[in-house]
Amino acid sequence: MKLSLENIKIGMNVGQDLYTENGQLITPKNSVVTPELIAKLKKFRISCVEVISDSLDDTIFDIKSTPGFITFQSECTEAKENLITSLDSILSEDPNNCNIDMIKDLSALLYEKNKKNINLIDMVYNMHEYSDTVYTHSVNVGMIASHLGHWLGLPEEEIKLLVTCGLFHDIGKLLIPKEILEKPDKLTPAENKIMQSHVSKGFELLDQFKDIDDRVKKVALLHHERCDGSGYYMHLKGDQIDKFSKIIAIADAYEAMTSERAYREPICPFTVVGYFEEEGLHKFETKYVLKFLSKILNSYLHTRVLLSNGQEAKVILINKNIRSKPLVKVDDGQFIDLSVTPEISIVKMVD
Repeated sequence: MKLSLENIKIGMNVGQDLYTENGQLITPKNSVVTPELIAKLKKFRISCVEVISDSLDDTIFDIKSTPGFITFQSECTEAKENLITSLDSILSEDPNNCNIDMIKDLSALLYEKNKKNINLIDMVYNMHEYSDTVYTHSVNVGMIASHLGHWLGLPEEEIKLLVTCGLFHDIGKLLIPKEILEKPDKLTPAENKIMQSHVSKGFELLDQFKDIDDRVKKVALLHHERCDGSGYYMHLKGDQIDKFSKIIAIADAYEAMTSERAYREPICPFTVVGYFEEEGLHKFETKYVLKFLSKILNSYLHTRVLLSNGQEAKVILINKNIRSKPLVKVDDGQFIDLSVTPEISIVKMVD
């Protein structure tokens, strides 16, 4: 549908590549209409624009109602049950007799079924209300890490290995007393030290198995290390940490913060992205974080959010400079650019 510039609404999608009279590209097809784009079109005297939809402002994308999410939910539940069986066998069986192929098969299955799922991150976030255990967390971390690996252009063999790293990375937590692992209050210093020991316990457990890739074992030990040396258990820095541990660290932190815990509600993805923007560029591998942030919030375009001023709004455009502060449209029709209104922020995703 072609609309005059006066009738185009912010939030619509451009239905064609737009060029100047000299053949210079102004904006590509599928671009979201923003106030800046309208000003640019006026500058180049564009009077009419082909748009994909004139009803986008009234459309709410509910990923939980899609057939894809229902299938994903079922597959995640099955994967969690298979992981429980596999990891329990590692905890209880003789290393010489345990069949590690179960984990490898599960890794391959998760990778193949989700490598082209562009809505994976949003689906993972919405799965949190269904279950949130060490096992589910591990499945989710493996899938998120595989997508980050893909975004980084890693070879397929390494991306598949990232799924396995995610499945194994927290196995040491199964050796932590439940009263500490599931404690609803803040851990004492002594309890926190026991909790942190899950990395060494996990490595020691996995190191008994010759069939497990050494890179997977290393991730179990190093996924809480940070590039600025502020992590644990060994306080490594920068290049002392391997790339698989760095990638799992990002996926693990993002998944953990957006998950519900016994002592807190899940943290809003935009708040988590704000953390990565403010602190994560130093704590995590900078180029990995930047790539992660450049992709992650695309999953939340056109979703509804609750603002700190009590209003509900829809995410219209992700700000490339401050991704945690997008352009939103509140229910009364007003547009708010959160990057220039620091007194207002996104506090919650709305179903």
